[in-house]
Amino acid sequence: MSQKIRVLGIAPYTAMKEQMQKIAQEFSDTIELLALDGDLQEGVSVARNNFHSDFDVIISRGGTAELLRKQVSLPVIEIGLSEYDILRSIHLAEGISDRIAVVGFPSITHAVETAALFAKNRPDIFTIESADLVDDTMREVHLRGFKVVLCDVTGLAAAKRNGLNSVFLTSGQTSIRKAFRDAILFAGNTRRLQAENAFLREIIMEQTGSTVVFDTGDNPVFSSIQMDNPNELINVLKREIPSIPEQGPGVRIQKTLNGNLFKVKGKRVYSGNEMCTVFYITKVKLPLQSSQAGIHYYTEAEARRVFYNSFFVSVNDTLGTTADFARVAKTNRPVMILGADGTGKESAANLIYMNSPLNVHPFIVINVNLLTEESWNFLIENENSPLSDSDNTLYIIGSARKEDEEKMRRFLSAMVEMDLAKRNRVLLSFQAVNDNLQVPIIRRFQNVLGCTTLVLPTLAAMKEHIPTLVHLYLSQVSSGGESEVIDMADEGIRLMQDFPWEHNYSQFKRIMQDLIETAALPIISEAEVRAALAREDLVPATRQGVNGAEVFDMNRTLDEMNQEIVRRVLTDCDGNQTLAAKRLGISRTTMWRYVNK
Repeated sequence: MSQKIRVLGIAPYTAMKEQMQKIAQEFSDTIELLALDGDLQEGVSVARNNFHSDFDVIISRGGTAELLRKQVSLPVIEIGLSEYDILRSIHLAEGISDRIAVVGFPSITHAVETAALFAKNRPDIFTIESADLVDDTMREVHLRGFKVVLCDVTGLAAAKRNGLNSVFLTSGQTSIRKAFRDAILFAGNTRRLQAENAFLREIIMEQTGSTVVFDTGDNPVFSSIQMDNPNELINVLKREIPSIPEQGPGVRIQKTLNGNLFKVKGKRVYSGNEMCTVFYITKVKLPLQSSQAGIHYYTEAEARRVFYNSFFVSVNDTLGTTADFARVAKTNRPVMILGADGTGKESAANLIYMNSPLNVHPFIVINVNLLTEESWNFLIENENSPLSDSDNTLYIIGSARKEDEEKMRRFLSAMVEMDLAKRNRVLLSFQAVNDNLQVPIIRRFQNVLGCTTLVLPTLAAMKEHIPTLVHLYLSQVSSGGESEVIDMADEGIRLMQDFPWEHNYSQFKRIMQDLIETAALPIISEAEVRAALAREDLVPATRQGVNGAEVFDMNRTLDEMNQEIVRRVLTDCDGNQTLAAKRLGISRTTMWRYVNK
């Protein structure tokens, strides 16, 4: 057995997980780390799902650490907040407003109360004892006239729901490094659990296939699953526990997940006087599926996570348009979301869905631009198509290209014939050519479906808000812990205001990230801003295709551009995935992954 200290890091936010992974390398001779995302009760569930991995100690932060201490038997080390962490966050908040509040659990607010003695604007402190009190506290803070609130990840969404700008209180590298040192001291406390789990594993690993055991409280206590993300399958099995009879030979279940078929036998087994649930699992590889390319399903939690990770949140807060979206969300009429490239149409659709009464049903994105012939046939003809279902929210991203006009007309006809907008909530947007939204096919959709129209403003039309957006973005990325950038020179901000922003918020986000990563000092200089904006003139907007100039938008993530390249090559190959994969120099599995995103 390895003598390294096995540490489970439960990070309330993704950036802290990445910092844990980075700092753990400094202790590579002593510590073996598994870092995962999870906030509050979600973090407790993550810890329980990974109980089978024989950890010695858990490292977490704030309210999540407090819950873990109460509900998990392993020792928990809390990542604190240093005085520098707190003063940096207060300085970022001062760039937004001089009325600052702090909302958090006692471990957060007590640390801030001491460090704030050295701040220019001492914030007001609001301590909460339970996550259930976050919304009420944020509402009180808003009513008292505060404009910005310092909080941890628990309070971010509540702050936005109550009309408050938020600055994330993030623990820096020094605080995380201290937690690792403390974890080493606690290592001996969990060796007994390691020995017990090793004995259990030795017995069950002799069996063919995989085994998962849940205790009487439906918590996973053992798993021998060997896959990249075992928790995904464990969560699927947990939902099946109520269907397992207390007596008899058990039941047989089949589940498909990530291109695999899992044949499962579930039964009840007694351990002393306690009844456990055991699943015996055999995995069968299914043929690759491409019938749903361009169609993606989201739960409400997934849609919410995507929205709050987008920069559109800050834009929406700055413009104060949350109430407008909420009003539109309550209606039943289809909504056409219009806006130039990069204005956040996808995020706007997410926001409408989140505020809709139908948010307990799936949010389904259909990107007509990514549909293959096979997925098009599935969408129009298959009985399992999302167009055949009811009470869902469908976000349809159409194409305004001339060559796609006939396909879009057919799609509109199918929507009308199937009474799609009467059975579901329909949201629409179009990928227009050269930002031209006055094309006949868009107007046809608006008129035939009777759409309510929302027009998203361009960044160039709201230049007076750019100073606020700069400071909000600096606050947002400071949660990563690696950046020491806290401000931008006034002349640099004026340069940002004078820039044309042809690709709007997506371009703004990319340039800000470039400036933060290359800044020589904590304050971004005028020269650095000028150089970054000048580089924009060197970014190509098009490439030469077989039939002339073909638009290729560079103001996207690398993953999005790769997906577009795969789609174009697949189209050139008439949908032949084997040929397209060979041309791209990638495997069919990688091809399938891009097609089905």
